[in-house]
Amino acid sequence: MSDGMRKTAVRIMVSAALLLFGDPVSGTFGTKDEPLLGQVFMVGNEHGTGTGFLIDGSGLVLTNQHVVSLYEDQVVWTLGGEEYTGKVLETDRTLDLALVRIDDYPGGEPLVLSEEPPERMEKVLTATWTESHPFVIREGTVQLLHQEMGIDEKDPVFDDYMVLSTKLDPGMSGSPVIREDTGEVIGVNVAIEAWSKISISVPVSAAEEVISRWVDEHGEGGTADEE
Repeated sequence: MSDGMRKTAVRIMVSAALLLFGDPVSGTFGTKDEPLLGQVFMVGNEHGTGTGFLIDGSGLVLTNQHVVSLYEDQVVWTLGGEEYTGKVLETDRTLDLALVRIDDYPGGEPLVLSEEPPERMEKVLTATWTESHPFVIREGTVQLLHQEMGIDEKDPVFDDYMVLSTKLDPGMSGSPVIREDTGEVIGVNVAIEAWSKISISVPVSAAEEVISRWVDEHGEGGTADEE
């Protein structure tokens, strides 16, 4: 484990206390968001760290492909200080999504992926990790839908991104975009607009086919070898 990852792990306990009491400066809300303690994780490897979140009770975590990079093995931390190892099961470069299974996961309640597409100007929350403050909750609104862009000239262009007013920092890649009124996930943050730091996200409704297939193949203890 790199020194940077060790330092972040130490800060987890401090951040847990802040979540319990709330911290308006950092954006944590307090005990009403306690379920997120076991649903949003830091995902790390030798390349760096990012955010992921639980999408299946068996221990499946959704994050970004660029967060896991080329490494099969990942370290997964909870806000409460638990540390797990994880394996990358699937990646999708066009959507910049990756599926990680937590080894020896004791089970937990996943975040619910919304079946309803996002709408312009609806309010959202982003629960995420940063290097400076391990756990924060940022507020924002959906600004634009159906935006087109690609990772680079060699990759296919995806034409259904959404742009949020939520300002993100390094380490927030892979964090869930949560619909404020229902608590359901409507998107996954994949990038930051360079000059404004507002977020660019993949709607889960647009990635539904890929995510559903991954969960069907690997949920409840399934592995790629069982396909």
